[in-house]
Parts: sequence; C-alpha cells; structure tokens
Amino acid sequence: MANLNASTNTDAKSNTKTNRIKLASFNLFNYIEPPLAYYDFENIYSAEQWQKKQGWLADFLAQHQPDIIGLQEVFSAPALAEQMHAAGYEHVAVVGEPTVIDDYICRDPVVALASKFPLTEVAAIEAEPEYIHALGLNPNFAYSRKPLRVTVLLPQIGLCDIYVVHFKSKRPHLDELPQPKFVQPKFTQAANSASAAPLVNFGELLGRNSLGLWASSIQRGSEAALLFNTMLQRRIETNHPMVLMGDFNEELTSSVLSPLTNREQRFEKEGLGQLANFPLTDAYKLFLQGLQDLFCVEAADKNLDDVAVEEELMLAKARASRAPTHYYGATGNVLDYILLSADFDPSFDNSIAEVCDYHTEDRHLVNPSFERDSQSSDHAPVICTIRSRS
Repeated sequence: MANLNASTNTDAKSNTKTNRIKLASFNLFNYIEPPLAYYDFENIYSAEQWQKKQGWLADFLAQHQPDIIGLQEVFSAPALAEQMHAAGYEHVAVVGEPTVIDDYICRDPVVALASKFPLTEVAAIEAEPEYIHALGLNPNFAYSRKPLRVTVLLPQIGLCDIYVVHFKSKRPHLDELPQPKFVQPKFTQAANSASAAPLVNFGELLGRNSLGLWASSIQRGSEAALLFNTMLQRRIETNHPMVLMGDFNEELTSSVLSPLTNREQRFEKEGLGQLANFPLTDAYKLFLQGLQDLFCVEAADKNLDDVAVEEELMLAKARASRAPTHYYGATGNVLDYILLSADFDPSFDNSIAEVCDYHTEDRHLVNPSFERDSQSSDHAPVICTIRSRS
C-alpha cells in the first residue's frame, strides 16, 4: 500500500482571477534533512548546508512563483511539506517512502507535487501485472521510482490529471548479471607476491557495461510505455486534461521514450479521427509553435506600438533557444520535461488552453556562484506557463 500524504483543503487562497497557470518541474538532488544520509554514511548535510539547500529552493519559488511544481529526489517528505506550506503551497502530495538502511542511510528517493490549487485525488501508479507479462518482463518488475498522479482543480480549466515521474537513470544496471571473471597478471618480479591483485579483463568490463546500459534502457523504456498506457486508460475514463512532468533521464527524441509522444499515422489512415485526443506534446514545442503564430501576427500588424507587448515578444524570443537541464562533463542534455495533452494545443479543435511561456532556470549550472549555488541541484528546473483560452 502506497504511503500517500496529501493536503486536500478546498479553501485555496490561490489567485483564480488570472487566466495563467505556471507549472514547474524540479529535481531537487538529494533533498534530505540531517542527520539522515543519502546512499552512504558520509553523505550527511551540515546544518549550514541544509539551510542553504532549503534556501535555494525558497529563492527559486519566490522568484518564479510556480502555481504547481513536481519534485524529484525527495528523501525528507515531512521537511519538504513544511517548507512548501511556508511558501504558500497549501496542498502537497507525496507517493511512497525512501528505503532506510541502518536507521539513517537512505536510498530510493520519491517524487512529490506541491500546488496552490486544491487536490481532489492522489494515487500511486503501479505497473499492471497483465501488461508486465505481455511485455515479457520479469514478474517482479516495478517502477524504479513510483510515479505519482494528482488530480488538481485548476481555475477556468477544471479537473486536470498531473503525473510526476523520475524514470530509471542511465547508470548501468548490473545487479542481475553474472559475476565478472578475472585474469591473473603476467608473472613479473613486481607481481611475484601472494598479495598481487588480479586484473580485470577489460573486454569483459566493456561487455558488462554495455549489457548494464541496455538493462537500464529496457527499464526506462518499459516505465515510459506502461505509464503512458495507464494515462490513456485514465483519459478514456475521465477525459481530464493531462500533464506529465519530471526527470526523464533521457532525451525525449530517443527511441526509448518514443511511446510518450507516439502519433501512429496508420490509425489516421484508417479514419480514426479520435486519435488527436490522446497523444502528449512537449510543452516547449507548443511554446515554439505559439511564438511562430505570434510573430506572424506581429509582422502583419503595422500599428503594433504597445510597449508591454513588444517587451513580452522580446523575452519570448530570448527563451526560444532551449537550454540543457543537465550536464555530464561538458556535454549538456535536456532530461527534464513537461508534456501536455491536446487540451493545451491550439491546433486541436477542443483545446482549452495554450502555452505562452517556457523557461529553463540554468544559471546555477552555466554561471554558478559557490555562495549562492553550492547546495542547489545538478538539474535545471523547467517552467511552463499555460493560458486559458476561455
């Protein structure tokens, strides 16, 4: 049974007069309150480090003021709920609990969602056994981090299902592989000792690494496909708008994550016009499409002299170049996403909202200050603003 912790007080004090709602996704990078440790007994924040960790999150919330934020790598859910409540988020949902070893060493962080708008339902997403069997997966297959579904009552939009995920990382999954073999070093004077350590066969090491990477890809891809199927079943039942946000640990364009944005053209050829109701679209892609439409209007309007509109256009243009959300060495990748159902796509006949802004908060990654950013995150939060069309 999942441990679900949610505040569902419907007396929200959020500003419902505006037609804009700001969504954000943020991998907090080991949000854990001392004296708990993450993964190893040495990984315990000092009081000063923990204060800076919470301070960075508080500053982010104050500066960007998202209405709803999905959070990953949460170890200390009670501390997070307390901080979010203090920041004006009356409604917090957490799914599951981290694994605790030796009383204070934690692994398996969980995901959470904080909202200024009321929550009407909170659920943990489980992998369904019949689909696990049909895909030929291990009967014990489970999500590496259990996804969270929260139904939120959004102003001018109504009930919306928001999913928060943290898919399996690319780190090689080696647990199920046979133990490695070794070759003894050639006999030399230096190695002529009973204590001479065996050398790893680097060919085998490379092979095991390849297998481990593929095992992680299988896990991550299976999580994406199973979750999307679950989302579609829910969509069929409720017809709620859908939002999927989180750390995907993979570029969205990869074949591993292709189920999430799949548009099967053969269904269209067969005349099944309802297909447009189901696919998900990257919020950034919808933002770019909105910019293109906006620029066309701007070029056609010779009398456009509204300074506020011009400033907004300039800001939007500056954000049109997508920034990485994570760096591995000098290589940047976009791993964090917000995906939206057709309800937020103006090209869809029945859409009710549109994406009017998208931003990646990456200053701490590309221009860090130790004093300000030393306890921030190795991911950049992504922020998307949707505007009701009603």
